[in-house]
Amino acid sequence: MSFDPPEHWQSLSGPTNWYRLWFPPEWTVTQEEETTTLASPGGESVLTLRAAWSQDTEEVPLERLISPDSVFSQNRSVRDAAAIRGDFESLSLEGEAQFERQPPWWKRPFTRGEWRRWRLWGLRQGPVVLMGHLVHSAAPDHEMESIAALILRTLRFTPNPADPPNVFAERVLALAKDKFPLLDCEAGEGFQLKLGESNVNLFNFYRSYIKVPEKFEEIILPALTTVVQIQGWGSEQSDPPLESVRERIMPMLYPEEVWQERFPNFVGQPWIAGLAVLYVVDESHAYWYVRHDLLTQWDIGVDDLHAIALTNLDSYFENKPMEMAVAGGDDGPTMVMPTQPDSYNAVRVLSESFRTKMRKVIGSTFAIGLPSRDFFVAVNLDSEEMLAHVRQRVRDDHDEMDHPLSEELLLISPDGVSAFGG
Repeated sequence: MSFDPPEHWQSLSGPTNWYRLWFPPEWTVTQEEETTTLASPGGESVLTLRAAWSQDTEEVPLERLISPDSVFSQNRSVRDAAAIRGDFESLSLEGEAQFERQPPWWKRPFTRGEWRRWRLWGLRQGPVVLMGHLVHSAAPDHEMESIAALILRTLRFTPNPADPPNVFAERVLALAKDKFPLLDCEAGEGFQLKLGESNVNLFNFYRSYIKVPEKFEEIILPALTTVVQIQGWGSEQSDPPLESVRERIMPMLYPEEVWQERFPNFVGQPWIAGLAVLYVVDESHAYWYVRHDLLTQWDIGVDDLHAIALTNLDSYFENKPMEMAVAGGDDGPTMVMPTQPDSYNAVRVLSESFRTKMRKVIGSTFAIGLPSRDFFVAVNLDSEEMLAHVRQRVRDDHDEMDHPLSEELLLISPDGVSAFGG
């Protein structure tokens, strides 16, 4: 049966939202693509979870999909163990593995390797298969093994799991060919779709889709339609004179690495903490990025463009004031965040007037998190507990929100904005 975790346990969503589970707050979590790693305090024991998706495996017995040899190169004493009970198929194995690199053959008779105990679980529901294994650092730790089993007993598979990225990309390609048969359409490099003359990056659409996979077409079709419409623009729309768009040029924060690798034709400049400042022209229901050739056409430099964008940013929020949620106590506000998402919420951190107003509210020096384009959270530095809570929230939101920016906190002081080293 499933285990209802204690209230103080923390929850996490697995990659692609295929599952959710809970774990003790003192454990450390690392997530990379399909792998989630949970380490006990001090790293003495490590529980590693790997998720896989395939409609083709549903008819294959689970014991054929879960093999110790795929995890450990050298095994011994492998035997069945108590499986995790729940609303899913489950099995468990235990044994010992040797992790040290094998010495040369002529040294093996004189070398005694260290064998360490492991526990392996396989769980499946529908097309999702989850394999977890726990490795002990030295002597077997039955308490840690029990905690790992409790963590897995909190497991809840998503009833209607989202397609993995490759299947999602294939569905987007099929939809584009069906809706726009007169345009050339093919899969592009790096999780992109080539539609007519445009390359569509599918990353943010996929992040939206995995939250509500049943709304696949509602998410994708409007985006593809907008791309097709833009391709029909004349030169006045795609290469407008500066004066026609000057008042709609806005700054936009973007992960620097993604900008440099995928969109080097967009005008931008590196900022701090792995972020860059790019520039967009705001339309009624969308925006498009300013290209280098437009800067040449307008005969202005990046600094001039930046000044125009910051002026427009301040005007935007003068005409559309930001509503804030404020948390605090008798000593004043401790945390501030916007109540509504907005494409320009996070980039307000570039505005000196905004920073000045915030410093008057929350303190001369404070930390701010920018997990996504549409959101920020500011916190004063008086409470270590609140600061740690916000830091974790920013990391969680960065992994789950659309248009992710940074999982790190920034420091705002009278001197400006810098990376937060606390």
